Amino acid sequence: TAQITPDEYVHKMLEAKQDQIEVVLGTCTGVQTTTDDSSCKVSAVKYISGGQEKELNADVVVVSAGPWSCEDWFGGAVELPIEGVKSASLVWNKPSTPVDGTALFCGEDYRYGTHLEIFPRPDGTMYICGVGGSEYVSKDELKKGAFLQTCDPRPERVAAAVESFQEMSSTYREYGEPDRKQACMRPCPPDAMPYMGKIPGYEGAYINAGHNCWGIAWAPACGKAMAELILEGSSSSVDLSPFDPARFTPPSKRGGRGKKRKGTSIGEQW
Repeated sequence: TAQITPDEYVHKMLEAKQDQIEVVLGTCTGVQTTTDDSSCKVSAVKYISGGQEKELNADVVVVSAGPWSCEDWFGGAVELPIEGVKSASLVWNKPSTPVDGTALFCGEDYRYGTHLEIFPRPDGTMYICGVGGSEYVSKDELKKGAFLQTCDPRPERVAAAVESFQEMSSTYREYGEPDRKQACMRPCPPDAMPYMGKIPGYEGAYINAGHNCWGIAWAPACGKAMAELILEGSSSSVDLSPFDPARFTPPSKRGGRGKKRKGTSIGEQW
């Protein structure tokens, strides 16, 4: 997100493929499945739109819900330890004078508890992170919907970042102010690697989440790798084995906690 504006980037990608895709907006509440003798198959996504619960038929589902991508989506078929790290950032207004295109990686400013990173964007604004004072949110809190609707920065961290930034430049000490004061919830697995791959015990169930603060930057490569996995059975562009979603799940527990037939788990039907 340093030199890419996420909202603009996503909408431009959608515009480029608008004749090939349909965007459905809503709050997802679960994944519908069917079972047979050999597997548990994805059949639909359940979601709420306009106050009504609806279903969208699907034979493939990829969960990409950031820090809210927990094991509950697929009945506990895998254990997905993840922690949310709530971090503040600023977007500084475009100044009246040209901005040099050099990014700054600043050392620790012990006066304000910051270690600013400053990135000029193509539109003339500046993205500022490294604000310090990040909050750590447990998976249990995330499951309950912590910060799902609103994720605002702590005012004292915004103030610290502004003061630290303005100390670097007499120009910004006198002119300019933040255009946006924001926070994000970074999805962080314990080994600092994302979850990318197939959910064991299911047909048509995948996850692509846990990329910390690099989700937007890595999105094109991750999307290509996941598309190859889904359509061709494996990814030829990226070795996904280190990112196995089941890497924290004991083999005996993989594949769901639902019904069993002749000792073999066949998943849950939502």
